[in-house]
Amino acid sequence: MKKLAFLALSIVAAAGCSSTSDSGDAPAPSSAPTDSTAAQLQAFEALEAATHQSWTWLQHDELKTPMHLSTARTGRPVLAKGADAAKVTLSVLAENKALFRMRDPALELGLPRTETDELGMTHARFQQMVRGVPVAGAELMAHYDAAGRLTSIDANYVAELDAVDVNPAFSASDALSMVKADILARSVVAEASLETVEEKLVVYASNENLTRPTLAYQYKVRAMAAAEPAIWVVTVDAKTGDILHRYNNLQTVEGQGNGVLGDTKQFQVSTGNGAFVMTDASSGAQIRTLTAAQQQVRGTAVTSQSQNSWDTGVPGAGAAVDAHFNAAAVYKYYKDKHGRNAIDGAGGPLISTVHFGQAYDNAAWDSTGMLYGDGGQMFRPLSVSIDVVGHEFTHGVIEKTSNLVYENQPGALNEAVADIFGAFIEHELKPDPVNNWKLGETVVKSGGPLRDMKNPGAVSQAQPSHMSRFVNTQQDNGGVHINSGIINNAAFLMTVGGVNPVSKVEVAFGIGWEKSEKLWYRANARYFMETTNFGQAAQGVLQAAKDIGLTENETNIVECAFKATGIAQGACADLVDPQSGVPGMPGSDDDEIGSSAGADDGEGDDGEDEEVVAKPKKRRRLVTQTTSGCNAAGGSADLGGTLALVAVVVGLSATRRRKG
Repeated sequence: MKKLAFLALSIVAAAGCSSTSDSGDAPAPSSAPTDSTAAQLQAFEALEAATHQSWTWLQHDELKTPMHLSTARTGRPVLAKGADAAKVTLSVLAENKALFRMRDPALELGLPRTETDELGMTHARFQQMVRGVPVAGAELMAHYDAAGRLTSIDANYVAELDAVDVNPAFSASDALSMVKADILARSVVAEASLETVEEKLVVYASNENLTRPTLAYQYKVRAMAAAEPAIWVVTVDAKTGDILHRYNNLQTVEGQGNGVLGDTKQFQVSTGNGAFVMTDASSGAQIRTLTAAQQQVRGTAVTSQSQNSWDTGVPGAGAAVDAHFNAAAVYKYYKDKHGRNAIDGAGGPLISTVHFGQAYDNAAWDSTGMLYGDGGQMFRPLSVSIDVVGHEFTHGVIEKTSNLVYENQPGALNEAVADIFGAFIEHELKPDPVNNWKLGETVVKSGGPLRDMKNPGAVSQAQPSHMSRFVNTQQDNGGVHINSGIINNAAFLMTVGGVNPVSKVEVAFGIGWEKSEKLWYRANARYFMETTNFGQAAQGVLQAAKDIGLTENETNIVECAFKATGIAQGACADLVDPQSGVPGMPGSDDDEIGSSAGADDGEGDDGEDEEVVAKPKKRRRLVTQTTSGCNAAGGSADLGGTLALVAVVVGLSATRRRKG
């Protein structure tokens, strides 16, 4: 797997700046990407003319196509009331196809999904296709406000795929045999226990494969009876049979324990077959808790002959009570706060399995529900912690919305969103200004948390809180549990305010828990795509800020949090306390945020050689077309994780290697 390059969002303000396209055959308008072509520039100008407003243009470093376009929402409407948003979007793209280096949007973009949300905004999502075959991880989304104005476009579009041959050289069954052979070669498991969850034919054009995009089979295979349970996502070249890529889609977190901490919880159960059953159907969606009885299976319903005695006399006694109670709390949070009916949004069941495996030190979301082990020496069962349960079920919400790929930056964003909502859910149930930002503090028997969003490096020195410390590794699916600390800290700073441990940039005030919850829920549900990276995530959050009506000052707070963590660069605007209106001090103005040596950030050198290292900073540009000057900024795409199907996890620490 290709290591993920360090990518930061840079913002530079200048007046009267200009550049030329790399083709050299036409002058570029002010504030155009330096790697844009003359045809792209012409299409960009046409888009502005057609919508009667200026646009911001962020370019993919690798793909050389726009990753984000947005505007101030002052132009004329293009989506008439009752019109088909997918058809309108295809029409707009057809008129400006050169901007994305498309040949024919109507042929290249398929499987449209449109939705009008509670704010009256309409969202159209497309899958990139090559003659009917989806391009793994390549999507495009267009967003319209309630007046019908086109407000933004997000895309991970791969150009020049028309030459890919979409006729496989062998059958899907042959490909599955290759996948199973690969799994068996690396796992202690019987072939008969392998379960194929999903299979599909795709065009595979990841970062490491951009020069040779190819037809491929993608399989998702459950190996839950293996010595190390896994859900393998394997990509096989449909021409050569080579294994192009694989990763474990089972989301795990360290966990172990003895069940309930002596507290009494009240929850809903049902009756059946002469016994009480741990099934709660009181809220519309079924909340079911099962027991695997120390086997590696989904399990059977937890039952009892008494309403007031559950899950006793077994290893990990009480874990079922915690799992059932906390799952109900997660359901209530999403229903009350965001109007979401269960994990899938359609009233589907919330299923938890406790007592999974023998001395299994993890908890996992496996795309159908939660699995909780009884633990080993250091940890209690993960179901004891409301933020961990909230984290895991949020992976399910992510899977049903943005479907963030569980690798590299999209995977770290996946982990961070789950952490963020774990904090939000815990805060809703039991507010605590300190512990709400610590994940799983009740899981570790010694009392330490699994992660700290205020200061990620305080728990694990491998977890950064700033892009200058971004960790490049082939382990942990490209560092999904490691680099999530950067996004986590940004969420902490914009919610309650604080100082980034590395850059020392202060976000003087926060926007508060309630607005931050709405902001992150909307960003994930409406603006994140399968392969959204950190830069795109920042833009998605800022678009969501416009949607929910944050003030200019509140939006500056959000943007300052991304600057403090190095996802965006430049000086923070002067901030005002949203509650009192009292001004605060502006953030630090430092183009090399976090690069000074010796910062006391809890992420220092402990005398060991790390197995993972950060690459030097790589600048990107954001382009804003205005009459008064230009801004430069950036994010970046990493399609090294362009596998469909998201994996979801709670917490692992980075592996470190001592000097020999």
